[in-house]
Amino acid sequence: MPFETKTIPIGQLMLDTKNPRHGALESQRAAIESLIASQRQKLVVLANDILKNGLSPIERLMVLKSKNGYTVVEGNRRLTAVKLLDNPALADGTPIATAIKRLSSKGSAPSEAECSIASSRKAAAHWLEIRHGGESEGAGVVPWSAYAANRFKRKPGREAAAAMAFLEAVAEGYPSNDLLQELAQEVGDKKITTLGRLVLDQNFRDKAGVEYRDGLVYFHYSATDLQSFFEHVLGDLAADIGVSELRTEPMRAQYVESTPEVKTSKRTKTAKSLGSKPAPKPRTAPKRRRAAAKPKPFKNLSLDKLGSKTQALLGELRQLNPEKTPHAVAVLIRAILDLSMDEFLDKKNLSRDKEMKKRIKRCLTTVDSTGKDQRFKAVRVGLEDGTSLYAVATLHEFMHNRVFHADRSHVEAIAENIEPFLQALNDDA
Repeated sequence: MPFETKTIPIGQLMLDTKNPRHGALESQRAAIESLIASQRQKLVVLANDILKNGLSPIERLMVLKSKNGYTVVEGNRRLTAVKLLDNPALADGTPIATAIKRLSSKGSAPSEAECSIASSRKAAAHWLEIRHGGESEGAGVVPWSAYAANRFKRKPGREAAAAMAFLEAVAEGYPSNDLLQELAQEVGDKKITTLGRLVLDQNFRDKAGVEYRDGLVYFHYSATDLQSFFEHVLGDLAADIGVSELRTEPMRAQYVESTPEVKTSKRTKTAKSLGSKPAPKPRTAPKRRRAAAKPKPFKNLSLDKLGSKTQALLGELRQLNPEKTPHAVAVLIRAILDLSMDEFLDKKNLSRDKEMKKRIKRCLTTVDSTGKDQRFKAVRVGLEDGTSLYAVATLHEFMHNRVFHADRSHVEAIAENIEPFLQALNDDA
């Protein structure tokens, strides 16, 4: 049944106070506050995108006619973002207030939106289910995998680009090897950047005889010669080998050494593609190892040159499970960062500002005078972008904001990205 479409002024669009994201509420303000509480920084990111690119031309809002205008039954996050940009005061007292005010000052929010008008909630129900109920055996929205997303946005020089080129070469070289086809897809979906870090490593490239030219991958060995090696490496990545085991060059060298040998006597002078001829099918699929528990934050961090309390907090943090105690882990990460900087500044006879952001900047300038060391990219991003996961404001929210919740992915990402900075403070102290 076709729906009437209409361009409707934003002022006539109301949030759905019965939105499944929050359940029944009494007012528009309550609906906005509930969405801010549940979405937090996601709304900031959405608002920024709308400010830059406008509302999506491939996805209309779905609305119902109401007494005072129209109730939006699909698109409440988008409508909230637009209303916040238009009236930043709606975010006052929330964790995103500062970010919304800053965005609002940069431009104007859309004044109208393309809408599909449903005759009733029942008429809209099918389309809401298709949009939010999962893939529905293909009838619903089927999200891109990481493999597909990286293929779409691939840019030369990125780890993901190198990994994609490698996986495409493997997929082309072993069309009849169901195991490698499956492993390539799984690694492409879940470990694309980890694979990229590995395949760009010189130890790996030497062992596999890999050359990269014009965005494509060529090999100094035949598909047959590399089959066992590829099955082993992709099997490891699909199971339990991740960034924690491949973070540094020595780690990657150690891992490459543990992989099956490739007969160097069969190395060719000229690197060629693996080719489209069917390679031998795997003799026996190697047993897949059960994924090991993900390493806890700061597993490899050493703060032996800093104070005893800092080391004690680090030891206590390692005993916590980020899945079960993300808030405690988040608070300890902030405390360890705070104390590490104080110890470092004292040992360097540098002044200590009360403002945490200034202390981070002073420490960062000391350990990275060029401002270009890629190990500290996340720390620099946190200084420049107050809405970033790595921003000082985020660390403060974990400690002081009663509605700002941490989760495992947050604390693990923060720990992984500030660990090099903490290690540098210790090593340079």
